[in-house]
Amino acid sequence: MKKLAVRKPDVSPLISNLLLVSAVVVASTPVLLGDRLVLIASGVVRQGAIQLQEFSIFLQKLLS
Repeated sequence: MKKLAVRKPDVSPLISNLLLVSAVVVASTPVLLGDRLVLIASGVVRQGAIQLQEFSIFLQKLLS
């Protein structure tokens, strides 16, 4: 009986293209968003601080 060789798909070009596209998107984000980027970043930091505070309160209630 003849065994069929199973070829693994070569994903190297796909990963390379994906990295290239993501690098272009990251590099162009400040240009596309401009001043809104600062507002978005501050909003994310604010929401993160709120969630951290809520989680801290949850843990205090859980452990007490």
